Amino acid sequence: MTWEQATSLDQLRSGPVVFRSGPRQLALFLAGEETYAIDNRCPHEGFPLAQGTLDEGCVLTCNWHNWKFNLDDGRCLLGGDHVRRYDTRVEDGQVWVNVQDPPVAETEQFIIEGLEKAFQDRDFGRICRELSRLHFHQLDPLLGVKLAIHWCHDRFQYGFKHCLAATADWLQVADRREDWEEKLICLAEAIDHMSFDALRHPRYPFPEESEPYDRERLLLAIEEERAASAEAMVVGALEQGVTWEELEEVFATAALAHYNSFGHSMIYVYKASQLVDRMGDEVLRPLALSLVRQLCYATREDLIPEFQEYAPALARYPASMGDQPGCEDAPFPATLTEALAWVVERATESRPEMIHQALLEALARNMLHFDISFQLAVDRNVQDNVSWLQFTHSLTFSNAVRFACSRHPELWPGGLMQMALFLGRSHRYVDVEAVCEDDWKVEDQQAFLEKAFQVILDHGLRDPIFSAHVLKTTVAVEEELLAAGESRVPSLLPSLNRFLNSPLKQKHVRRLARQANELVSRDFAGD
Repeated sequence: MTWEQATSLDQLRSGPVVFRSGPRQLALFLAGEETYAIDNRCPHEGFPLAQGTLDEGCVLTCNWHNWKFNLDDGRCLLGGDHVRRYDTRVEDGQVWVNVQDPPVAETEQFIIEGLEKAFQDRDFGRICRELSRLHFHQLDPLLGVKLAIHWCHDRFQYGFKHCLAATADWLQVADRREDWEEKLICLAEAIDHMSFDALRHPRYPFPEESEPYDRERLLLAIEEERAASAEAMVVGALEQGVTWEELEEVFATAALAHYNSFGHSMIYVYKASQLVDRMGDEVLRPLALSLVRQLCYATREDLIPEFQEYAPALARYPASMGDQPGCEDAPFPATLTEALAWVVERATESRPEMIHQALLEALARNMLHFDISFQLAVDRNVQDNVSWLQFTHSLTFSNAVRFACSRHPELWPGGLMQMALFLGRSHRYVDVEAVCEDDWKVEDQQAFLEKAFQVILDHGLRDPIFSAHVLKTTVAVEEELLAAGESRVPSLLPSLNRFLNSPLKQKHVRRLARQANELVSRDFAGD
């Protein structure tokens, strides 16, 4: 123990005393014949607790925001974060304080308890404070992200969600930042989004018992939407020592077996892989289980009438892929029929990587020419409820397709044909004449992307789903530019530039009310 003489008992009888020990600032109190010492700064916003009010029950109130602390153990009774207390003793009228730090494991556990409470309450300020405590105690703040994945993964009724995908992107940005404040923003944003998506949801437990793992049986269970069996097989796979690399191939195959949730499933497979690569086996189980659940519950958009051409077109995809290094431009704008036919035709000659790049350029041009009047309209049909996110999603899907199909080339046909679905389904919302492409040209790629990330680090968007889309689109564009190398996808940066500098409507109040009213009123129209 490290005991330091702090004050005299006589001084303490006159009122609280502030004692400094190195960087620490402690507040000492006398209640009856007992002496107490705690950190002087209120853990909420730093107001000096020595100026607080102590009642007869040994409860100290911070008069700034009415937070209340039990001096016996430092626990916060009203408010949020706890405050550290210090052992004291009195010898010969002098008050001594033990300023020795507690064991590292005890400190870590104390902080993690606080972080879990902040997660449960979705208290962003406290999430930031607890992560900072990990950092300044020389503990790993990434631990908080790992734990948050465990805290939330079984609260998603239908499995893997945007918050987990966004976590992969936040970590990628954090890893490139030297400044702790910017790293803190990334980690806190990731945890906050997970908290938001899990908030007030009960647990949807995964199976305790396992089923023997078999690749084909697992794919069949996913196809037949037998979630309980698929989840049990994943449990069995993990017990059998099946690696993430093996499971990822199965998940990617299942994700591209259909136009699953407008491509969300493929994005989730990619982001889960990034999370496992970054954080290791500690997150493998929660990610694999939530991902297989999502694959089982994913909507199969290729089965709706709008995409009825997809299956026949995919069946015409040539068995032998082309090997030419070049590829002509994809049609723009293109109908669904035109886009699908173009992919089938080019597949006989061009390498799939070249077709991917041509499709990506067409999708970027689609996004660059988005007619934002559709985002603002309140009088259109439900199927025309279109916003920027439909266009950004085509880029993040393409990003995930390149990842999966580069690892597993047999998946190129499904990946490319689904990119064509994005191209065709959006053509009605494109206005080629209204946007001058030169207005959005980017001269300095590196400076533009750094500025974009600085905006993201202080985005000001209340709902995490919107900041997540801004983030993931920027990350995907950056990755695709890097992958293109000397080849050019000239519309990627201009499309991102226009998106980042255009309004993003976050709540469609009148549109949703009007569409709801029109739908319900049909039952009372008498027709």
